[in-house]
Formats: sequence, C-alpha cells, structure tokens
Amino acid sequence: MNWCRRIGLIALSVFSVISFLPHAKAADISGKKVLRVVGQTINPGPIDPAHVNSSIGATIIENIFEPMLQYDYLARPLKVVPNTLTALPVASGGGLVWICHLKRGILFAPDPVFQGKPRELTASDYAYSIRRLFDPRYLSSQFFIVDGKIVGANALRDAALAGKPFDYDKPIAGLTVIDRYTLKITLTEPDLNFLHVLAQQNLAAVSREVVEHYGAGINQHPVGTGPFRVVQFQDGSRIILERNPNFRHEVFDANPGNDERAQTIFAHLKGRRLPMVDRVEYNMTVEDQPLWLAFLKRDYDYLIEIPTAYLPGALIKRQLAPELARQGISLQQYAYPAIWYTEFNMKDPVVGGYTADKVALRRAISLAFDHQASIDVARYGAGLPAHGVVPPGVAGHDAAFRTPVFQRDISRARALLDVFGYVDRDGDGWREMPDGNPLVLELVSPQEPRFRVWDELYAKAFASLGVKLNIRKMHQAEANLLQMKARYQLQFTAWNMDYPDAEDFYVILHGPAAGNSNGSHFALPEYDRVFEQSRKLLDSPERSALYRQLDKLVAAYLPISIHLYTQRSAVTQPWLIGYMPHSIHLQPWKYVDIDLAEKAKWLGRGE
Repeated sequence: MNWCRRIGLIALSVFSVISFLPHAKAADISGKKVLRVVGQTINPGPIDPAHVNSSIGATIIENIFEPMLQYDYLARPLKVVPNTLTALPVASGGGLVWICHLKRGILFAPDPVFQGKPRELTASDYAYSIRRLFDPRYLSSQFFIVDGKIVGANALRDAALAGKPFDYDKPIAGLTVIDRYTLKITLTEPDLNFLHVLAQQNLAAVSREVVEHYGAGINQHPVGTGPFRVVQFQDGSRIILERNPNFRHEVFDANPGNDERAQTIFAHLKGRRLPMVDRVEYNMTVEDQPLWLAFLKRDYDYLIEIPTAYLPGALIKRQLAPELARQGISLQQYAYPAIWYTEFNMKDPVVGGYTADKVALRRAISLAFDHQASIDVARYGAGLPAHGVVPPGVAGHDAAFRTPVFQRDISRARALLDVFGYVDRDGDGWREMPDGNPLVLELVSPQEPRFRVWDELYAKAFASLGVKLNIRKMHQAEANLLQMKARYQLQFTAWNMDYPDAEDFYVILHGPAAGNSNGSHFALPEYDRVFEQSRKLLDSPERSALYRQLDKLVAAYLPISIHLYTQRSAVTQPWLIGYMPHSIHLQPWKYVDIDLAEKAKWLGRGE
C-alpha cells in the first residue's frame, strides 16, 4: 500500500479525546505488563478494516480485528497459516472456489451494543465484512485486493456508484454462508494468491450491529475479536489498548526454521498464552528528535526503525554503537519490502500523457534527480538502488534488471528537454513549454520534518534543469485525496508490501486501479494485458518473463520514478522478549513479552 500503508493516510476522521468504553478512566497499571511503543504520525486514520489507508491504522487494526488467516510470526520466507479458521481454506477449481471453516466459540470484545451478552464470530460476519469493501462510501486504497475478484460483488458496487443505495441484504453469488461457521467464496477466475488476500487486515471481521449502531462514528469505535481492544483515544498523541477479556485461549506457536534468533524466541515463548502483555500505550509524534531521545530515556520498548537522522550516531559500520550496546539495547537490521518513488499524474496536461514529449519531460526529471544521494544522504545509507517495481525478497524481483534512469545524468536530461522544445525562450534562465507557456511544476511533499532533505534533493534536481518547481507541503491525508482525484502534478510517495508477491507492486500501475492503488492514473492497455495475464500464473519462469515486460513498459513510459528500496534498523530494550521484524505484522503486540524484573534492573542502573 502507499504512504497510505504508504506511511499514512486518507484520514477520513479526526480523532478527538474520547473515552467510549466503561473502564476508559485512569486505570491502575501497577504490576501489569505495559508495552510502550510509538508511531510517526499525529493521525492514524480510521481504525476500521473497510477504511484503513495507513500503516499506522493497519498496525492498530491487526491487534484489534482478525482476518481469517495470518502469517506465521517467525517463518521466513513468509508463510500463511490459519487464524480464526480451523485450517487453511479448501480450494477447488484450481483456486476458483474457497471453503472457509471457522473455529467455534470465538467472541467479539465486550461492547454496549451487545447488551452484556457474548457475541460469537460467525461466517456471516466475514461475508458482511467483505461486502463492506465494495461499498463506495469506504474510500480505501486497498480496494484493489478484492476488486473484480468475487462473483457478483462489483455489480453491487456499480449500482451504488450509479446512485442506488448500497444493498447489504441483496445476495452476492460469490459470498455464500453455508452454515453458521462455513463461508464459501467464489472468484471470477482462479487465483492461487487468494490466501494472501484472506490474510489482509481489510478482510478482518466486524460486527454488523456495531457498524450500524455507531454509523459514521465507527472509525472511533473499533470492536473486534483480536487480542486487544481500544480503551482510549487521546487526540494526536496516544491510543491505549488493553487485553481483550473475551480473547480465546491461544498459545504461542510458530515455525522458527533455521534462524538463530527465531529459534531463541520460539524456545522462550512456546506454549505461552497470548497476548503476554496486559496493556499497550501507542504514542504518536512526527518529530525524529523527541522520538529518539524518548527511546534512549527508556520510554519506549522498541522502535521498528531508528530515525534516519540518528543513524550515523547509532550505527558504526552498520553495527550498533558501543555506548548503545552497553545499555543493553539490541539491533536487528532487515530489508523492508517497499519502494520510495516520485509519482507523475498521467492525467495532468503538463507532466502526464504518453507522447514522446511528455515521456521526455518525465525522463529528464528522473535523470536529474540524484537517486544515490536519496540513499546516502536522505536515508544515511539505509536503502538499495531501485531498478524495478518489485523490491528484493518478493517473488518476482529480478536482481539483474537495470533501469536507464537511475544514474544521474544532467547533460542527457538537458539534451532531452532541448530536443523536445522545453527551452528558455525569454532568457530569464528558466525553461518554457514547447508552446511558449511558462513551465512551472508543483510537487506534493509530506509535511513531516524528516522529509525536508528530500525537498532539497528535488529543488537541486529541478534547478539543474532550469525548470521552476514549487514544493507544496501537505499532510498525507490531504495529498491522498488529491491523488485519488488526479489533482496533482508530482508527488513523493511510497508503496509498502501487503503480501509477498510481485502482483502487490505491479498493481500500482494497473489501469482499473486508477485513483485507488494506482495513484499515477497510468492507463496503458499493453501493461494491463500483460499484468492480467501474469495474475493467472504462479511464480515461474513464464510469469517472470511477463514481469520483465512490465518493467520495460514502466521504464519506457515512466509514470513513476523509483528512488530506492528500503532497509531498516530496529532497536529493542533489554527487557523486551520476542520481538522480530516482520514484513506484514509490523507491530505484533500479541507475540511480545516484557520481563519486569529485567526492566527494573536496567532502570535501577540510572542509565
């Protein structure tokens, strides 16, 4: 997903200070295990599976709500396993029909809507939750994961888009509740990647009566079957979760494979009841400095990524600095499957279009940008050169593919503009359009201070071309609305992996997903034909050959200019047990534990 799991965020609601559950008043936490974590945002967006548009929102959702499947916490490569199902779904027709059998006795967290009675999870809840994804009211960048895949569902959406009320009671042929605990899903065509879809937070179960009771306020009233429940929102600063008293009996189990760290975690936690912590305090900030200093003061138990500006001091030759090691802090470095890129609005009359002159303008901009500096300077080396849409570690990545526009080449960039008529006609030092009109471009850049260095790289690139650039700083919620409506020119953004397959990355340029996952509104019939053909294949040389065609089309038309693949460095306090970076479960709170005695020992040292 993009900054939307893209780093954050069609925020369709703004959190106010809310205490909506009976025990949301100040709680006695003495003797309890309290996990303190942090996210870089001041607005996580809607805490609702049908709405989720941010990595922060998805993090909270996966700890409250449950999809039918999940990923094994320790298995590498990633492996899908049952969550609320008794076993993996039974597939027939080569992946056309999926039969899902639910575990019995799973309960939703307590909520006043249930009037004090236990509310069991049923197959109807999943059918309803999947149906919600097709309701046009819910603007989600993740709609692409089900779009066109379930028989009859898109027809219901199309009717709503034409002005009819979305009918939650009209039968959908592809969603059949066979009995209280069995759901049959029929797809429009076989899809063996559908297991990954069923593991997405967007397909987590919600209760219809909760949604209908809270209406537009559902974003602030998350009620799921997961290990935690929200007890308090504090506007722009903190969300507090506590153990769900109705969470079923589930114990730690995983496949550690041959990884030494995973084996240590497994040996320590095997058979322990989940979750192991009583309370989670999720703090929010957009500033790097207070975040890093708070971690050093022991206010947070771990960081999924050391703030970029502090990497030079925290790491020495990619190893943890000795003074941090002496404090018992541990380091885990990992490749996080994501791409950071500049997105061009292909509908814009200046930078968009498919003619040679428009391609030349986008290519010149990409050639002028210092991609290597975005790794060395903006990320302090925490990245890899990006030559294709798919990052390393994802099925479909080609390490041998090279794009001709990664290496900075100012002379070539200027020559391209000259040849296609983007020249300085009035002698003021700035180029005009081929028709003589002013050439002034606007870049939408994230508001957070950590992206200022990126603004400097953009300014330098455009100045070297003699092209005027205005940088418009904007919270990502606003930026994503412009993106969905194709009302921008250039945008700095990113796409993080939803599931470990190249399909999840190539979809960002799929024509039918325009305004959704396809923020550039790229619409090329040849690309769509090859992409749709690749969807019918499993990972194979035949599918890889199709992906290389897609890479070449992206390099030829350049709807996006990819800067880097990301790498991260996570740090943990000495008392935290069980944390291991995961590409999907970014903040797996139910799997970690806190050693209170060890924490008291380290805090008592006064370090």
